[in-house]
Amino acid sequence: MESQPSPETTVSPPWSTTLTVVVGVVSLVLLGVAAYAFRAVFAPVAVGAIMAYVLSPVVRAISRRLPLPRGLATLLVFLLLVGSLTPIVVVVVQEVSREIVTAYEALVAYLQRLSTMSDTTITILSFQVQVGDVQQAISGALLSMLQNIAPNTVGFALGAVRSVVLTVFTLFIGFYLTRDANRVVAAIKGLAPPRYRGDFALLLAEIDRVWAAFLRGQVILALTVSVILTVLSAFLGLPQPLLLGLWGGLLEFLPSIGNMIWGATAITLAIVVGSSTLAVPPAVFVLIVVICYVIFSQIDVNVLVPNILGGQIKLHPVVVLIGVIIGLTIGGVLGVALAAPMIATLRVISRYVYAKLLDLDPFPMAGPPGGTRSEREQAAEREAAAAAAEAATRRRRLPGIPARGRDMSME
Repeated sequence: MESQPSPETTVSPPWSTTLTVVVGVVSLVLLGVAAYAFRAVFAPVAVGAIMAYVLSPVVRAISRRLPLPRGLATLLVFLLLVGSLTPIVVVVVQEVSREIVTAYEALVAYLQRLSTMSDTTITILSFQVQVGDVQQAISGALLSMLQNIAPNTVGFALGAVRSVVLTVFTLFIGFYLTRDANRVVAAIKGLAPPRYRGDFALLLAEIDRVWAAFLRGQVILALTVSVILTVLSAFLGLPQPLLLGLWGGLLEFLPSIGNMIWGATAITLAIVVGSSTLAVPPAVFVLIVVICYVIFSQIDVNVLVPNILGGQIKLHPVVVLIGVIIGLTIGGVLGVALAAPMIATLRVISRYVYAKLLDLDPFPMAGPPGGTRSEREQAAEREAAAAAAEAATRRRRLPGIPARGRDMSME
């Protein structure tokens, strides 16, 4: 029998500094090339990971209480999720289709009304406008739009099929990441060298706190805005107020631009459809909708967002706006939605790197990175006290929120 090699003969020599730098640079380049080549799957993977992050505590609770194997508990949760979302999607598609038909009929009726006034001349600020010319311009624009849509019907169908396939793909990614969440977290922690595993665990806990606060706050904010906009739309007499309210709530996940999209939607409906409750001229109704939108946007930005989201992420609005622009360029709508927590995550990592480069203690991550440990501990205590007071205030204003937030960690 051959003798086993001694441990000294199986240990490879350490790499030189030059070789380490070369391999590191080449690895980063290859990682960038791979990320660019597979950028099409960025959205499904990101959404699947967020689904796993949110649903993993639910799966863990079900598997402990019933009890069930984790795989079976994950399957049960996803079946309930798909079963509850499918009717909502069907109803939304039907309502949107109905509203498109209604808007089309209203536009045709408007053009017919203009045709009866083709010889009428309207004076606006000393300018004379022939109604017949306006009708011809609108009709020509609609005809051009229909001509452009017709050749793209096949492309639209293929795009719809692609969206369905990506949705199914996203659900599968979310399912497997949720089922294997413990393994994924253990694998990520295992990437850290033994001497840095303590720091790595603290970094993951800090990042988990950022994402948990962001997702929890965004859900509460979306629900609150949905209720407000549903009531406002019903009061104004806009069509499908519940659908408009849900649309506004979803748009709250798009900072800085979500409000503008909802405002544009409401104003367009006011122009095309009008009001079913307010007996005012069309121009006056449009003005009322614009005023209500401006008031709501100010309440949303200055009252709802600070009090519901709070200071958990602690990013200046200018930083968020820059992140939104970068996120839109890189990841589209998903990049906009995740701009704030991604910037906050990068800030956590860069703060740790800064501290280690200058041989400083990175924890706790509070106060100035260059401050003494006692200063940072005092800053952490002040932040904890402020967060507790803010949570108590938020619970008093929103009595339906439980006293303790759910742990959204994947562990």
